[in-house]
Amino acid sequence: MKKYSLPRKSLIVIAVLISLLITLSLVSSALQNGYDLFQKALAKERGEGNLEEAIALYQKVVKEASDESLAAKAQLRIGICYEKLGIKKVKQAQKAFQKVIDNYPSQTETVKVAKEKLSILIRAQTVIKKGDKEFKITKFHSEKRGSGRLSPDGKKLALIREDYTEDTESIYIRDIASGKEVHLVDELAVGIDSFLCWSPDSKTIAYVDFARMCTLKVVSIKGGPPRTIIKKDPESSDYGFILPSSWTSDGKRIVFKDYSRGLFSIPAAGGEWGEIYAYSSAEEAKQRKLDRMTLSPDGKYIAYESEQNGNRDIYVMPVKGGESVRITDNITNDRRPFWSYDGKWLAFYSARTGESEIWVVGITSDGEPVGKPFQVTRGGARGGVWTKEGKISYTTWKIISHLFTANTDGSEEIQLTKINDWNASPRWSPDGESIAFATDYGESDMGAIWIVPAKGGDEKFLTIGRSPCWSPDGKMIAFIVPGIFPEIKAKISIIPVEGGKPKELLAFDGDLGWLDWSPNGKHVAFSYSRGKDTKNPIPDSRMDIIDIYIISVDGGEPMRLTKMDKKGFKFTSSRWSPDGKEIAFRSMDFSQAAWEGKGEQMGIWTINVRSGDHKLITTGLDAWRFCWSPDGRYIISSKHEEDSKEQWMMDHKLYRVSAEGGKPEKLNIMGQAPDFSPDGKKIVFSRTIQSGDEFWLVENFLPKEKN
Repeated sequence: MKKYSLPRKSLIVIAVLISLLITLSLVSSALQNGYDLFQKALAKERGEGNLEEAIALYQKVVKEASDESLAAKAQLRIGICYEKLGIKKVKQAQKAFQKVIDNYPSQTETVKVAKEKLSILIRAQTVIKKGDKEFKITKFHSEKRGSGRLSPDGKKLALIREDYTEDTESIYIRDIASGKEVHLVDELAVGIDSFLCWSPDSKTIAYVDFARMCTLKVVSIKGGPPRTIIKKDPESSDYGFILPSSWTSDGKRIVFKDYSRGLFSIPAAGGEWGEIYAYSSAEEAKQRKLDRMTLSPDGKYIAYESEQNGNRDIYVMPVKGGESVRITDNITNDRRPFWSYDGKWLAFYSARTGESEIWVVGITSDGEPVGKPFQVTRGGARGGVWTKEGKISYTTWKIISHLFTANTDGSEEIQLTKINDWNASPRWSPDGESIAFATDYGESDMGAIWIVPAKGGDEKFLTIGRSPCWSPDGKMIAFIVPGIFPEIKAKISIIPVEGGKPKELLAFDGDLGWLDWSPNGKHVAFSYSRGKDTKNPIPDSRMDIIDIYIISVDGGEPMRLTKMDKKGFKFTSSRWSPDGKEIAFRSMDFSQAAWEGKGEQMGIWTINVRSGDHKLITTGLDAWRFCWSPDGRYIISSKHEEDSKEQWMMDHKLYRVSAEGGKPEKLNIMGQAPDFSPDGKKIVFSRTIQSGDEFWLVENFLPKEKN
């Protein structure tokens, strides 16, 4: 038998190919090991709260990861873990964030977060002088069904609780030390929480009763009937509303804003109005150039917010007349100023770090700013008030939402997510094996995409982003790339399901939402909106309307589908029909406040992708996310149960409605944001388990006064 041998050159080529395949296999294995290790670190940090072990795992990812993007994210998490460990680990946190900036300059989004974190820590250190007490933030109460305001002496909490079946609110007084509560006032219209203020001696509360024609009332915390101070019909003037902002420092008068006339005060016992600042005309009132006016404790200055120089910033002006002084000058919106009781500090809200937080700036006796503003809260602040001791109380929103699967009849329910508190937007993979979903990344406006086995198992981090959707072949996931305010960009990228470098599909200025990949794999649908100052908008986009678009996965210019001329509408929540001929979307008349009974109701519509013909399916469902059944016969959505005593986020039931229209039919599943398995036998959905306000007290944040 004749023997054959390969030429030497062929043997060399084969050897090189084998070596290359082995190398690629090792690289792929190392990359996967890096992602698995990152996943374990996240589980330690967020699932167990074991920060020291999480740091060790993140450090291992940084050392071993071949993917620079993953290494940068791990280095960022190291800094965040040190930050969570408190003031004693500040130096380690600063070093960790600096390493992100120095070692990974090409990872722009991660570097932005690190820079913001670092600047906040540096500012915090500059105001905590040696010998001062430590900066401290303490949670002192949680509230499931309402909000509240801490008293000036820091001993009592005025709670505003909502009755969701009656759509009314009540006021309670809670003693912080004992936890005992006194029920003060019943049957108030919803929305008084922003317009309630304590007297300086912590004995009386002023509030607005919107249900009774914008009536300003006061009530003693010891109980008894409220006294009416002002009774005003909102229909009797151009703007109408009367909103209390503070009391005078002697406690004798209540300072309030009449939106049609200006800023005034009135004796706490009732009587004649005292003018502080009166609008020169009805036109000045409507322009709202002096918004959220509030009087300084010494009665000499008015702080307010205004867009008079382009950005919304904080200003101070003398009560007796004169030029206003610009206190803040930042590209982000600065809002709602409120004075410390000694008048030396002005707090305000700003989204400079991506979330609305409370910042503080010093004010001289001449109404001038002292130094630069510094951030004092964390986690998204609302409802801020000063105490007389120079502390600030505020609230944050806490929500726990997990993903579940169940049969279509509600049986065999399984909880999928366990690591992160908030999990949403689940999407089933085309092969039925996995579910992609969005969760919070623990940073301002920085969501993350994770994947979990459909039958349960380990959750795997994929990338930073939100609104995931699968390609029809199951190999890729499209997602929205988050931006850090104010540089919010309308960006869509596509990433392999096993991880790797994302490919950019779309990049404009503006805001995006609700992605969905077409069944034929050729297009991605999304919603888009822009403001009047958007520099690089999508061509053919409209102001004051959120529209539905589609874009080819090969790139190019997006095409707008919703062409209905309805100013102020939101067209959102795009979902392709299984045959790819239609897109279902949600419509809401935002400008006319449809939820208050004005304008058109919220509705689910379908639009023919080719012809543009649109059809109303139902107005009976109020959720943002829905899906089609695999056979295209039904649309599945949800709504908040009418007899529920819980908040809107809670107690959502799934419903199905014919794709031709008709009355929604209730399913035996409590949840929202549904998505069908490809075989139509199961549904994945999210369910909010807990939501409410958490009350915090921040102290020792003011600089030590020089002698």
